[in-house]
Amino acid sequence: MTDRPPPRGDGRIDLSAIDSADASRQDRVVAATLARIAANSRQSATDFSSLVMPYIRPAVAAAVLLAAVAVGTVVLADRPDPADQQQPVALLTNWADSRHVPTNGELLLAFQGYGGER
Repeated sequence: MTDRPPPRGDGRIDLSAIDSADASRQDRVVAATLARIAANSRQSATDFSSLVMPYIRPAVAAAVLLAAVAVGTVVLADRPDPADQQQPVALLTNWADSRHVPTNGELLLAFQGYGGER
């Protein structure tokens, strides 16, 4: 059940309570309205937190699991042989003999980046 009166058929809002010449009555109406607005805003914040809280732990657990999988993938990834990285001429000769077309990543590894500095 709501404590609001049913709307009038013409769609207008009844503001007759603040239309009187009595200033104390106007103050009471405004104070009651502000109190009601403050109560509704506190209630909506509580509703939001109660809506989100059940999902916090599973979301944190999923994030930790995802981070663990990512770290494991990086640690266990197949890394190229350091001897191949030190001798790009031998690597290029091997590619040419086997008719292998290197990928961009292989070329970057062979030449240790874009500049080829050593």
